[in-house]
Amino acid sequence: MKSMKKILLSALAILVALTPFSSASANSLWSDGSSLFSDRKASSIGDIVLVRVVESYSDVDQGRTTSDKETEEDFGTGNGILSFLRGFGINTSTSMEGNTRVERTKRTNMLVSCMVTDVMPNGNLVIHGERSMVNGAERTNVRYSGVVRPLDIGHNNTIDSTRVAQAEMIFNGKGVITRTQRPGLISQILQAIF
Repeated sequence: MKSMKKILLSALAILVALTPFSSASANSLWSDGSSLFSDRKASSIGDIVLVRVVESYSDVDQGRTTSDKETEEDFGTGNGILSFLRGFGINTSTSMEGNTRVERTKRTNMLVSCMVTDVMPNGNLVIHGERSMVNGAERTNVRYSGVVRPLDIGHNNTIDSTRVAQAEMIFNGKGVITRTQRPGLISQILQAIF
C-alpha cells in the first residue's frame, strides 16, 4: 500500500508538473497605469484643469476738451436786381468745454473648470472653459481660455490664473443690472452724433 501511495503521489506530481499554468490576473482599480502614490496631472486632450482666477485691476480714464469759435460776417446791400436787399451782419460765438472721467475697478475671485483642447508641439496645453452663474434675475456667463505649462499645474490639477499665458476672460451678463447700466436709446443716438 505504501508503494501504491508513492506511485500515486509520483504520478500526481508529474501530472501537476506537466500541466501548463496561466498566471493569475485580476482587474485592478488602478488600470490606467498611474501610481497609487502620485496624482495624474492633465497632459492630453480632454483632461480637466481647474483655474483659480484671482484678478483685480483699477483703471482711470480722463479727458478734457475745450473749444472756442467766433464767426463774423458782414453782407452789404444788394446790387442790380438785388438792390432791394439791405445790408446786414452776423456775429456768432460758440464755446464748449467738457470733462470726462471714467473709473473702473474689477475684482474677480472664482474657480473655472477648463478642458484641454489642444497640446502644442512643446507640450504646453491649450485650455478653454465656460461657466454660467444665475443670481436672482441676473445671469452671468464667463468664458476662460489660455495656454498653460504642465509644469505649473498643481498636484490636484489646479493652476493660478497668473500662470496662464494668453489668458482671456470674457464676462457677458443679462438681466436687470445689465439693462440699467446700458445707456438708453436716445442717449446712444446723441453720443453717436456728438
